[in-house]
Amino acid sequence: METTGEDTRVIFISHLYAALCRKKIKTFTDNEDLNRGDEISPALLNAIEGSKISVIIFSKGYASSKWCLNELVKILDCKKANDQIVIPVFYNVSPFSVRHQTGIFGDAFVKFGQQFREKPEMVQKWRDELTETSHLAGHESTKFRNDALLIDKIVEDVLKNLEKITISTDSYNGLVGLNSRIEQIKPLLCMELSDTVQIVGIWGMGGIGKITLATAIFNQFSGGFEGTCFVADVRRNSGTGGGLEHLQKQILSTILSEKLEVAGPNIPQFTKGRFRCMKVLIVLDNVSKVGQLEGLIGGLDQFGLGSRIIITTRDKRVLEKFGVKKIYRVNGLQFDVALEQFCNYAFKENRCPKDLIGHSWRVVRYAKGNPLALKVMGSSLYQKSKTHCFNDLTFEAKNIFLDIACFFEGEDKDFVMRVLDDFVSPELDVLIDKSLVTILDNRLQMHDLLQEMGREIVRKESNEEPGKRSRLWDHRDVSRVLKYNKGTDKIKGIFLDLSNKTDIHLTCGAFKNMPNLRLLKFYVPKFTFIPIASSKVHLDQGLDYLPKELRYLHWHQYPLKNEDKAPKLKYIDLNHSSNLTRIPEPSETPNLDRMNLWNCTGLALIPSYIQNFNNLGNLSLEGCESLRCFPQNIHFVSSIKINCSECVNLSEFPRISGNVVELKLRHTPIEEVPSSIDCLPDLETLEMSNCYSLKSLSTNICKLKSLRSLHLAFCEQLGKEASNIKELPSSIENLEGLRELQLMGCTKLGSLPESLGNLKALEFLSAAG
Repeated sequence: METTGEDTRVIFISHLYAALCRKKIKTFTDNEDLNRGDEISPALLNAIEGSKISVIIFSKGYASSKWCLNELVKILDCKKANDQIVIPVFYNVSPFSVRHQTGIFGDAFVKFGQQFREKPEMVQKWRDELTETSHLAGHESTKFRNDALLIDKIVEDVLKNLEKITISTDSYNGLVGLNSRIEQIKPLLCMELSDTVQIVGIWGMGGIGKITLATAIFNQFSGGFEGTCFVADVRRNSGTGGGLEHLQKQILSTILSEKLEVAGPNIPQFTKGRFRCMKVLIVLDNVSKVGQLEGLIGGLDQFGLGSRIIITTRDKRVLEKFGVKKIYRVNGLQFDVALEQFCNYAFKENRCPKDLIGHSWRVVRYAKGNPLALKVMGSSLYQKSKTHCFNDLTFEAKNIFLDIACFFEGEDKDFVMRVLDDFVSPELDVLIDKSLVTILDNRLQMHDLLQEMGREIVRKESNEEPGKRSRLWDHRDVSRVLKYNKGTDKIKGIFLDLSNKTDIHLTCGAFKNMPNLRLLKFYVPKFTFIPIASSKVHLDQGLDYLPKELRYLHWHQYPLKNEDKAPKLKYIDLNHSSNLTRIPEPSETPNLDRMNLWNCTGLALIPSYIQNFNNLGNLSLEGCESLRCFPQNIHFVSSIKINCSECVNLSEFPRISGNVVELKLRHTPIEEVPSSIDCLPDLETLEMSNCYSLKSLSTNICKLKSLRSLHLAFCEQLGKEASNIKELPSSIENLEGLRELQLMGCTKLGSLPESLGNLKALEFLSAAG
């Protein structure tokens, strides 16, 4: 603030200075803070140049001060050079007299004209600056009833201008793209509403930029509140020293600007009452438990109207349990913004050297928009703090996290839940809420850095002996353990990618030393184009033992005719096992949930005991070329999906009953859909596309009230003279739940029944020739 002599200093300036300081606005005045002289001191020059706003108080004695006029020249120079905001205040003088130098201002310049006859250009410069400043938007004291109202208006003006000042480089401590995030969170804060109290949560994974965003918002808006407090790292600080009690007193002391001399947890009602009368801004950083919020801020009734509370956390459930409705999720940076930030850390500029463009792009793609990852990798310090969030998890949640990191990243969520345990859903929700795992298209996603963190945790279980680790996925470690029988009871899971390994010959007791093995997968990646002619994992002496804890068995080209007992086994995947001729009995695998026998070309018989698997929900026999018939008159009690597509010798429609919800028979030589189809009242999907021999379709199919999808595309025999079907039956209108009907390529069908128009649920009809 620039002022003149004694005429305004005590009466007005001291009160304005105090009001600005109460709003936590760092303020310099040209009187008590800085020694006045004929020349502007270096300290004042630095203060002017470093200011965002200058408030000039024009009073009756202003024009008589050469020092004030020189200061005005410097302020306007900064306005032109740095876009500094200038707010003139006309205190008991009119803008007209300042603009035209009349009255008291005119008298002063008559004296200056005589005093500085040899420096007329300096006097003219003062006149020009006064004229320019008087045209700026400002405040006139004569328009206010008292100084208090004028001061309130000036402070309000300063605050509004400070809020408009954005970070010129769109960065804050190196975080580019910050301003756009601030603009996204502003509507949640509802700063324009002064009659409510608002709580806003900022949620995201570690390192994503929550604290930076909260700090920027705090700095930008803190001037608009009567009291402010930023509480850093609540999770850690609440567990040390005086805990939550100490933090609560810290908040009160900071906001009330006084030290609370209170012993014990009780705070005087008078102190609380003063707090409730204030409009406050509080930021609670890194909150990890609901109890922390309850202890620090309690209910909204203890805050003055217009107050705002911002909470940052990695755990969304903390916010939801406390009743926070407005939650802003901090996502990763866009690629171009992330690249700029990486370059700021790596090269100290916003672009990368031409010879390092390729390397920089790879690093940025690896970081996937995580600001912390960009920072640590750009600074080559990325091992500093990766395990904080993991250490807070329960034992069960840690195990699920490690299973996903080592084995299941990118897999279908429902499949993983069935494989691990039906009761792990709450722990998975914890991982999601802590931003350690995300769900995209129902698939489990984990940031590369977090996945590497999980795998590093497992490696450190035994640096030298992989057989003493809980999970093995590296083909070298797996090969070493299996080849030399180095397994131990520590091993819970083994996944071996067969596309990058030569043959392994196992002994008959290869798994005897692994009683806790839950997950076993010898697989070929889904999208590999490397042909594997024969099994790479050989059991030359057979297999005497499978661990009783085994829940998941996936063995591409399983070399034996049958597999051993595994009472806890839930999922069997023995695809491409050409030697397999027998499936396990319910007594051997009573908990079986899924069985994938795709392309088991030697499997010719499905025994009737298949109906006795009480939990079997998915049976895939696709591509089992030797299979000629399905067991007759069996009944499925539990809901099941059956896939017999590509069984090129299966000529008879399965005569089964019960709770079959999906039946796929694509590319089979079946000739008719029998009347027994009505024994499948729960059937929702029937796929018989490309059944080139299909001639007969029982009208009983129209009794299936649950049917949603019926696929008969390219059943070319339908509608031929030799076929029993010339057109679809009119009773098809009884399929009241039918949503999809595919008749593409059924060129011999004469017409479609008019009753199709009565299918109110039908969304997709394909009947193209």
